[in-house]
Amino acid sequence: MTVSDPAPVVSQALGVDALHVETGEKRSPGLHHLALTTSRVDWQSEIETRYREDAGGVCARPARIVLGLVQSEHLVRIAGEIPRGSCLWREVLAHERRHVAVNRRTLRAAAAQARAATEAWALRAEGRDATFDVAMAGLQEGLRQAIEPALAGMREAREAAHRRIDSRAEYERLGQVCPSDQRRLREVLQAASTP
Repeated sequence: MTVSDPAPVVSQALGVDALHVETGEKRSPGLHHLALTTSRVDWQSEIETRYREDAGGVCARPARIVLGLVQSEHLVRIAGEIPRGSCLWREVLAHERRHVAVNRRTLRAAAAQARAATEAWALRAEGRDATFDVAMAGLQEGLRQAIEPALAGMREAREAAHRRIDSRAEYERLGQVCPSDQRRLREVLQAASTP
């Protein structure tokens, strides 16, 4: 089992309006997204097999399995209107780092669960078909089904933890910190929306 979890990339390429497009929520005077953290986890596998051919076709069993979970995208996007290094930028980054911590923690938990599921599956796994390629495809599909509950659990745990981080109280707190930066941000956003 391998886990690849590179440090997230921090970007300010998008502004508040573009972040709203990403989330699908319309910007209003009371709601403007200051940042967004996204993550995508992929999995990859190699299955070495022992197999036999007979008149009934091919029977393949796993001899060695290498499974990897890869955080292939981990991106923290902070609104471009917030000056880098400012008080508000640091507060928003600290908030987003809590999301990053959730993503990293749940990835490792999913890896442990996927490993256990793979080990249990491998004990009884068998691919049978007329050809070796189709028997191998059956093994790959069996592995996918075995680890999917771990991946689904990771997604559910992430969503729940992210909702707890993004509480109303936290958004209210973020709306009150760094008053001079908040004032400048409101001015910039208002100027951008004035025709």
